Amino acid sequence: MKRFKLFIYTLLGLVVIGGTFYYVHTADRSVQVQKKAVKKSKKRKIAAKKKKLKRKVTQEHFSKTETSNQKITELLTMTKFVGTALVVKNNHVIYQKGFGYADEATSRQNVALSKYQILSIQKSLTAACVMQLVQAGKIKLSDPLSKYYPGIGGAKQITLRRLLDMDSGLTFGNGSSQKLSEARVIDYAVENLASDPAKIGQWNYQPVNYVLLAGIIRQETGESYRQYFTKHIIKALKLKNTGFVSAGQGSHSTKSYKYSGSQTEATYATRSHETKAQMANELGTGQIYMSAGDLFKAERAILTGKLITPQNVAILHTAATSSTYGGGVYNLSNGIRSHGIGYGYESAVMLSSNGQNGVVLLTNYYRPAVTIQTATEKLFNELQNGNLN
Repeated sequence: MKRFKLFIYTLLGLVVIGGTFYYVHTADRSVQVQKKAVKKSKKRKIAAKKKKLKRKVTQEHFSKTETSNQKITELLTMTKFVGTALVVKNNHVIYQKGFGYADEATSRQNVALSKYQILSIQKSLTAACVMQLVQAGKIKLSDPLSKYYPGIGGAKQITLRRLLDMDSGLTFGNGSSQKLSEARVIDYAVENLASDPAKIGQWNYQPVNYVLLAGIIRQETGESYRQYFTKHIIKALKLKNTGFVSAGQGSHSTKSYKYSGSQTEATYATRSHETKAQMANELGTGQIYMSAGDLFKAERAILTGKLITPQNVAILHTAATSSTYGGGVYNLSNGIRSHGIGYGYESAVMLSSNGQNGVVLLTNYYRPAVTIQTATEKLFNELQNGNLN
């Protein structure tokens, strides 16, 4: 009888435990499903708003009776733009203006000289640095990655050209959560990246390609990437409002903000934050700040042969895949386009092939539903079509 009771109690206990486990598991799964549903709903709403805004901006008619200043200001006001805008035609600035706050807490406004993180646009400058070494005969675009990092799988089949064009088959997750030295950032990437030889030749946007290129610059020059970039980009072009984020922006600095709510209006409700570790991890790929004027000057310098010869510019900006991405920029029939997002900042630039015409928009308030790419493309197309003077 005692054994029978013990059996019954044990059975009941198992039923209770099983029921509790089932309830907890089901409840947890239900919460996860709800979270995914909310996330999908937000994405759909953002996509719908982005589509609506793009249609509105694209269809905006530029009246011949308005000045370029009026046309550009109206368009940027329509998109609730926050940041600095620069428009250049035939090497002359026809528009340069700041919108919104550089620091809402102190009521400091964005101005023409305000500095912003340019993020992935930095890749175009890193690519130019690599091409300088090619021009100097120190490296070849056909050199295999194994020459520098033999431990990476498939490195013999990956050329430096493939790193530049993001079709190397390499992928990488998040960088270290600890602040690392420049050398260790590269080592960490090499130790933790994944290589799939079967995907060599397939475009896949992976910043780790440019981390490795920064490492190759170090190996070939005996200088840190930061030293080389400072000497051959910042000082060579006499850029006054450009530097590394980790050193601080100095005067005309900007604070960045996280989007919230409907995204239609800039509320400045929440500051964005970037850790020292993240700043270090962005080696060669997105750790530079610039003013709109400095960014235009640097991109024009590349296109007009001031950093590398026109022949090497043409080689650098030859896209390897249908993505049109080549040498750190997207190559268009009439120029180049580059874009960056991160830590509350967004940057966009488009230049004509001859470097004489261009649009730069930089914001310290990134909002997915009102991405500045839309306005940048509209202004560039109007500029190229002769509707801005």
